[in-house]
Amino acid sequence: MDFNRFESAGFTVNWCARLFERRMAEVLRPLGLTPAYLPALFTLSAVGGATQGELTKVSAIQQPTMALTLRRMERDGLITRVQDEEDRRRAIIRLTPRAEELMPQVEELARGINEAAFAGLPTEAPAQLLALLLQTARNLE
Repeated sequence: MDFNRFESAGFTVNWCARLFERRMAEVLRPLGLTPAYLPALFTLSAVGGATQGELTKVSAIQQPTMALTLRRMERDGLITRVQDEEDRRRAIIRLTPRAEELMPQVEELARGINEAAFAGLPTEAPAQLLALLLQTARNLE
């Protein structure tokens, strides 16, 4: 099939996203992880802890989807919820030691997929593409 006939940014971005997700699913499966866990894993790894609402906002994932993902992550021993000391009605979500141990490996796997995706392209291409996609996302929001 000739994919050049799909000269649509939306189609092409969606196609690439599915390919990235498929590759991530393949490499994460042996670790017992799924690509759906990555936004929460990377965010919590970076900030240390966050509420469900904060994770939802930062990752641009709808609240019901985030709630389901967090329940699965808790079931899989990747996150824990602790009561917020300042506001007892809120729960702070944190990575478990198991998840923290997995993060360097997850980061390396993601880096490898990104390197494979950009193989043969100019050195500046990944940064340029990221900047363009971020601006495109801002335009669409």
